[in-house]
Amino acid sequence: MALLQEDMHVRMTFGEIADRIHASLVNCSDPSAEVSGFSTDTRTIEQGNCFIALKGENFNGNAYAKQAAEKGAVLCILSEQPPEDPGVPYLIAPGDAYGDLAESCIRTYKQNGLRVVGVTGSSGKTTVKDMTAHVLAAKFRTYATSGNHNNHVGVPFTILHMPPETEVAVIEMGMNHAGEIRHLSDIAEPDMAIITNIGTAHIGNLGSQENIFLAKTEVIENMPEEGRGGTLIVPAEDSYLHGNMEALRARTNVVYSTRSGSPDAEVCAENIVESAENTRFTLRYTADGSTAEAVLPMTGLHNVTDALLAVHTGLLLGMTLKECADALSSFVPGAMRSERVKYGNITIIRDYYNANPEAMAAALQSFGLIAGDAQKWAILGNMNELGEFAAARHRELGALCRKYTDEVFFCGENYNDFAEGYDGEVCAFPDQDTLMEALDALLRTYAGVPICFLIKGSRGMHMERVNDMLETMFGGK
Repeated sequence: MALLQEDMHVRMTFGEIADRIHASLVNCSDPSAEVSGFSTDTRTIEQGNCFIALKGENFNGNAYAKQAAEKGAVLCILSEQPPEDPGVPYLIAPGDAYGDLAESCIRTYKQNGLRVVGVTGSSGKTTVKDMTAHVLAAKFRTYATSGNHNNHVGVPFTILHMPPETEVAVIEMGMNHAGEIRHLSDIAEPDMAIITNIGTAHIGNLGSQENIFLAKTEVIENMPEEGRGGTLIVPAEDSYLHGNMEALRARTNVVYSTRSGSPDAEVCAENIVESAENTRFTLRYTADGSTAEAVLPMTGLHNVTDALLAVHTGLLLGMTLKECADALSSFVPGAMRSERVKYGNITIIRDYYNANPEAMAAALQSFGLIAGDAQKWAILGNMNELGEFAAARHRELGALCRKYTDEVFFCGENYNDFAEGYDGEVCAFPDQDTLMEALDALLRTYAGVPICFLIKGSRGMHMERVNDMLETMFGGK
């Protein structure tokens, strides 16, 4: 069955909302009146919505309560008294009313049988979230985080737009600082969780991989205790997650999967055969000895690791190994995540949703297999939020590109570090415009040559601009 889509018109009475966030209604003569959907943005308010005012360092949604009402909001949840009466019923709820309301909804859904899978990790969490939801949707009415709704605003959004018939919710949890995953776990209350890996994304904020490990494992703090269903699902290939097995198992039930033969794993990928179009392998579940043949329409061993996490989740929720394997065969990666487009003898790999050292290395290592006999041209943007580690990580990236590419173009503030690591003639520039000028000039000398382009960089680098340039050149846009 297909994944459930966001329900933008979830209904709830005024009185029910007030009870859930422990606030009193103002200007309300009929607590049984209903809202139809929730919005935090006056630009997207629909008639009948509840407007939830958010407040940050540079904005204050409370000031827009009256505007929200004029655009159709029938109830406003505010954190402070508005500058003028909005003209519709409202509640004053200091603190995180958005999160509190979402948490209350999750608890209600759980009373009706909902199970929640939380997904976090340094890299690959969106792909794992998508794979897991895709596998689970073969058996359950499954709903998952969409887009980039994985922070303190996105997780409540996801929950408050969950269709009431949902049986399993797969909720992605991102972070930049310690404590953020704990907050999201408090809201979503996962029954089980997946940690994809412990890498170096956001190490500039957290200071060390050990601190990243501690921050990511906050996801288990609100799971059911061992013996009551709480399970952490992790890959044995990650040294931090495998190396801290005893410490993790002292906190919760932990299960491992592997593509490299770890004896501690319950779910294994064996006989792995990669091609430019897909990856074939045998799944084995040690708990019952079952096996199944799987075809994943993606290339790269890191994608096999991701697939195993999805399969393991399905098994723990009662699916058979064959059901999980069959579901993998129809998985399609999301936008800007290893997407491939072809224009004659030109292939473009769009992989610019985000970037960190581990994801960059994985993409480059599978690049040659995807490119085949074509020239391998990597077009890369800066990896952000690495702090004092940025220079060293970009030098390492430069060295990897010297090994895995025929041509490489790099842009971003660490362009000199990248060039130093590459240790040869390289097109590295501080800005994207200069990169595209150099790329255009070189491409004109390669007319008719088969080329495979890998485009990757941190989201803030907007590498889609490079993709648009290439598609205009080769696709005739």
